[in-house]
Amino acid sequence: MLLSVPILFVVFNKVEETKKVFNVIRSQKPLRLFIASDGPRLEKKGESEKCQHIRGWILDNIDWECEVKTLFRDFNAGCGRGPSDAITWFFQHVDEGIILEDDCLPNESFFRFCGELLNRYRDNEQVSIISGNNFQPIQPMPIQSDYYFSVFPSSNGWATWKRSWQGFDFYINNWPTINKKSLSGFLFTEKKYSMWWLNHFQWLYNNRPNDMWDFQFHYLCMVRKQLAVIPRVNLVKNIGYGPDATHSQDPNNYFANVPTHNLSFPLIHPNFIDRNIEADIFIQRTLFGETEIVSYYKKLKRFIKSIIRKKISR
Repeated sequence: MLLSVPILFVVFNKVEETKKVFNVIRSQKPLRLFIASDGPRLEKKGESEKCQHIRGWILDNIDWECEVKTLFRDFNAGCGRGPSDAITWFFQHVDEGIILEDDCLPNESFFRFCGELLNRYRDNEQVSIISGNNFQPIQPMPIQSDYYFSVFPSSNGWATWKRSWQGFDFYINNWPTINKKSLSGFLFTEKKYSMWWLNHFQWLYNNRPNDMWDFQFHYLCMVRKQLAVIPRVNLVKNIGYGPDATHSQDPNNYFANVPTHNLSFPLIHPNFIDRNIEADIFIQRTLFGETEIVSYYKKLKRFIKSIIRKKISR
């Protein structure tokens, strides 16, 4: 059976990981396959050969009838621009689809899960993406449905619509005009969590980093006050943790070792689009953290202590 949902496969220099992920894609036989490959870094010896090998290997192993489009760069755009430009290119050709990077290994349930929910929420702008990730400590989660809704659009193996990507701005240039109080209230009632995001978005706006794109997409979804679909079990394993990774060098990281489970179909749907705040708090604490909120009393206390220290040091 051929998969009707288009797939974007974003690759670079991870030979063995790419082959593992591609073999799962091949088992689904998508009718439309988009392959995006960033160019090699000139200062990295042997990277050009790796990139060329991966591109050729994928094309040589497409052994089913499908439409293939490629975006193969000669230069290196980086791990921020590379993937985000590839997604923009993808949505110049399709209205919805699955997005997999070369280190995101999905299981069999992932594809059907994405396909069914892309169709179900296609016209519902409350929903940002269909994620394949679940990082909760208990799986399957003790919930009545096969997925829940989250403020975090987790994108280690995901699916979405053109409508959700439209408006993506790599440098979040509209940040100064955003109603910060309204955004904070949407994110968390606990100020220590919502301020983490406001501070991080301010940092993104000020520093304009070129080595990330997912936080900018988080920003887009959050300012639109959208929620992401999160499966009751993890459907995609990140196999890219290790010393050669850009952001995820620790192979013992909690998020590198979450196993995948299959779902049963037909899916059990929630009755409402209602955020699971307890699950989101776990993710916030585990993956992101919190900002210390200093009360007026604490500020005054610190100020007095600093004056005392100055007097003692004289």
